[in-house]
Amino acid sequence: MNLKTAFSSRFKIGAAISRMNLECRGNMKFLLDQFSSFTVENDMKPMFFLDTEENLSDPETYDLEPCLCFDYAVPYLEFSKKNNMPMRGHTLVWHNQTPSWFFYNDYDESKGFVSRDKMLTRLENYIKGVLTFVQENYPGQIYAWDVCNEIIDEGDFRKSLWTKVVGEDFFIKAFEFARKYASPEVKLFYNDYNTYEEWKRDLILEKVLKPLIEKGLVDGMGMQSHLLMDEPELSLYEKALHMYGALGIEVQITELDIHNADASEESMNKLADRYKELFTIIVKTKDEGKANVTSVTFWNLLDQFSWLTVFRKERSHPLLFEGKCEAKKAYYSVLETVVDKDKIDKWVPTYSDDELRMITPLDYFRDMQKLMYHRINIEPSLDLFYEEFGFGDNYILSAQAGFYPFGMQQHLAQMGYHVICITLRGFYPSSYVTEDYGDRWYDVFAKDVVTVADKLHIDKFIYMGASHGAGVGWHLMLNNPERVTGFVACVPGPHSIDEGAMSIRQMLLSGIIKEPPPMDPPIDNDPRREKRRDFRAMHISHNLEPDPREKAIDYGRPLMKYKNEEKLREMLHTIQVPTLILGGMEDPISTPDLMLRAAKELPHCKMIMYSNTGHNIDTDLVEELCDEADRFIKQVQKDGHVYRMN
Repeated sequence: MNLKTAFSSRFKIGAAISRMNLECRGNMKFLLDQFSSFTVENDMKPMFFLDTEENLSDPETYDLEPCLCFDYAVPYLEFSKKNNMPMRGHTLVWHNQTPSWFFYNDYDESKGFVSRDKMLTRLENYIKGVLTFVQENYPGQIYAWDVCNEIIDEGDFRKSLWTKVVGEDFFIKAFEFARKYASPEVKLFYNDYNTYEEWKRDLILEKVLKPLIEKGLVDGMGMQSHLLMDEPELSLYEKALHMYGALGIEVQITELDIHNADASEESMNKLADRYKELFTIIVKTKDEGKANVTSVTFWNLLDQFSWLTVFRKERSHPLLFEGKCEAKKAYYSVLETVVDKDKIDKWVPTYSDDELRMITPLDYFRDMQKLMYHRINIEPSLDLFYEEFGFGDNYILSAQAGFYPFGMQQHLAQMGYHVICITLRGFYPSSYVTEDYGDRWYDVFAKDVVTVADKLHIDKFIYMGASHGAGVGWHLMLNNPERVTGFVACVPGPHSIDEGAMSIRQMLLSGIIKEPPPMDPPIDNDPRREKRRDFRAMHISHNLEPDPREKAIDYGRPLMKYKNEEKLREMLHTIQVPTLILGGMEDPISTPDLMLRAAKELPHCKMIMYSNTGHNIDTDLVEELCDEADRFIKQVQKDGHVYRMN
């Protein structure tokens, strides 16, 4: 007995797979053994189809018909064809993981948005190109497409570049183009999360599905179904399932998982019970004809590959299988909804260790990292890459050699700020450099921040940085104070001139020291911070090995051109930009004495120090620091200053 056999008379049972799964022979055998359909978790989203290099290098040729790349999709399509395994296509149109340059004149983010008509032409040709390639080369392999994904948010249509450039009817046009070019047998779906919430359910029914049904453009509703152990009440889920089904269209459960951070036997038993209750509802709904459920897809094969561990910032155990494709109790509870218990045999995976060996596709991950960023050319043969979070005109700019994906920048974007995170020149994915700027590195970095702001038509902004990123901030305050309305400085030093110019990073890389000093003190009775540190350590352990050209860079320490402490203090006293210093009392790098010295000299400074914290305070206490930053920024924007520390 297996999932695909048990549910074959009712609906397809699928799983999402990533490139890591695809590279593992055991995982792919497991997919074939248990499932009857699959979805590509990431590599068929818009940014993987839209060829950044080609479009940006020849925008005139591709102005109306963007150049497409199928290198990421083809390995999955080949697997589907070879094994005659149907696929769900995910996703043609999304606000996320769609490169911003797609919406701009000449594919240049410094040149303004294209017109509505031109954007619609680009959209049509993009959809036409993807569907034509798939249908001509792999006919019949993709049985359904998520045409649009997640267009509803906060009580209305989600604010995105699609609504800004095209308007709220962009999804209607996308479905029109998809219907025009899709093969007749291919089903077209709208896909979204939390589709059981009453306000969202009703909005999707009235503003999305019914208009599409009236035009004959949609075949089904995709309920993602990323659930929690205690939310939602499954009666709400059942009601939503019935209401979508009542429209006469198909319903597919497209991204199913149930987040559970507790791996104990008791908790896994509760997970099994919740899955059983959910599948009882789905099967009953199908059997009674209240909704035509045609597919249920789990969002990956195994617990250890679940996206939830990253998204929730804690180890998640949300699926039916784990480890070496071993079944959890939840697997049997799902089977019991359609098969008598005494007819269910034990699942015993027989994949060898060699088949289950994971091969990390390093080139793929480096390419994917680059695709996730925006690119901007600032000099001949020199590009800077940046990440963008949030919307609006309340800008925060930040520049560092690399960014932790769950730090202050991302959290401030959730609080309403428009955050631009610039990767410094010389560090991937920004262009590598061979020139040694000596004691001018931080001046060069600061100038790059201003250049990016100019290219993006940002006049004034808050600057925020931590550690060496704060070092960039000091040079911005000196060189371009007219552009910066406030400086949020986490563990900023500046270092003592007497300590020399070499950074801790370069001391490690050059072998002068074997390991860094302890950056953070031990944590007592604070499970939240312990979990965060564990997650941060896991994230760092997964980082790719730096390129030798990165290792060769010694950007030193900021403000080294001031040759003694007296001159450094004099310089600090001239900075008029309001500054918020955030630091840890047990930081061995940016020590409390160094930060207090800066706070005393700055004319407009507020300083907050936290006990039992060290150099990584910006990832230890994200919410606390962001709350202080938010208060500081609002005060500066209201009054133009902060009170000087006494």
